[in-house]
Amino acid sequence: MGALARRYLVLYNVAQACGWLTVLAKASRASLDDATGAYDACRSTLMVFQLASFAEIAHAVAGLTPTPAAAALAQWSGRTHCLKCALDAVKTSHASVAATALVFAWALTEVVRYPSYVGGLIGRSPKWLTWSRYTVFVPLYPLGAAAEMKLMYDARAHARKTKMYAVTMPNAYNFAFDYVTFLNALLVAYPFLFYTLYRYMFAQRRKKLGKAKEN
Repeated sequence: MGALARRYLVLYNVAQACGWLTVLAKASRASLDDATGAYDACRSTLMVFQLASFAEIAHAVAGLTPTPAAAALAQWSGRTHCLKCALDAVKTSHASVAATALVFAWALTEVVRYPSYVGGLIGRSPKWLTWSRYTVFVPLYPLGAAAEMKLMYDARAHARKTKMYAVTMPNAYNFAFDYVTFLNALLVAYPFLFYTLYRYMFAQRRKKLGKAKEN
């Protein structure tokens, strides 16, 4: 990797770490007053930094990071869909327990993940940070996935009532789309997609922490 690319990635990951730390701080502060107010308190910051993480797909395509581009796209699109369509578009879900769980699961994961990337890029990643990177996902990934599924499940009623994102025929493109059906299919597929990611992360944990022990 060239020096310029490395500097760019360091700056990108530092910015993301700061952004997610801000999300965590805002959500934590709001939760002290109202346990269900976390999402609205950090909504704008969360939206900006989640959408900005689209850059990680470009990083993968350009070969700047070893992450497969398809995996980066799947993770980004899954998160962004849940955030924009199943949560933000359904106002009644903003104050739900699932919304609060999602905010904290995502933020706690990212405030460890991005600093870990920075440490790796500059060659100064302490063992405790590497251990945290490959350990905090164990409880947080299932929590985040469960919150995402609950939000999508709850969004169906709103989507059915308002015909949200529905495309009906006849139309010029001879195409129809029912968002409720899409959500139902996604909810069936989600556990299998999560299992694939979770198993991959455990394989990475064995690889990374095994190396840390050897060092």
